[in-house]
Amino acid sequence: MTDTPVFRLVGLQKTYGIGEAAVHALRGVNLEVAAGELLVLVGPSGSGKSTLLNILGGLDRPSGGSAWFRDLELGSAAEADVTRYRRRNVGFVFQFYNLIASLTAEENVELVTEIADDPMNAADALKLVGLGERLRHFPAQLSGGEQQRVAIARAIAKRPTVLLC
Repeated sequence: MTDTPVFRLVGLQKTYGIGEAAVHALRGVNLEVAAGELLVLVGPSGSGKSTLLNILGGLDRPSGGSAWFRDLELGSAAEADVTRYRRRNVGFVFQFYNLIASLTAEENVELVTEIADDPMNAADALKLVGLGERLRHFPAQLSGGEQQRVAIARAIAKRPTVLLC
């Protein structure tokens, strides 16, 4: 195990808009996250939690400061490097699941296994979250909690280095 943090944020800032309409979602965030560490972000709506996760996941870029994943600086890295980082290292569980309505639970999970280096079998990932009997069901045939578990199965099927929820 190395002493290098998985994530290191230094003076991280994110501003949306300009001038008087500017919204400062993040102002000078400093943070280190070690391998194996569980971190929970708590705060009111609009406090920057999703913005921070989007930057850590390589979905958004900071306006200032730096965000490191090991030796990759997410704010200045080439888009191809950030895409490779997301594909190889990040599992996402989105707030609104982002399931594709026309695909079964198994097919929704298979979407990420097609781009992962060493994925789990989609059916195994669904069994892991208690949905082994619901593989062929479409999102509309699943409860909200079951849909959330499909999203979790999709995220863990990649065998990601980090899981962002």
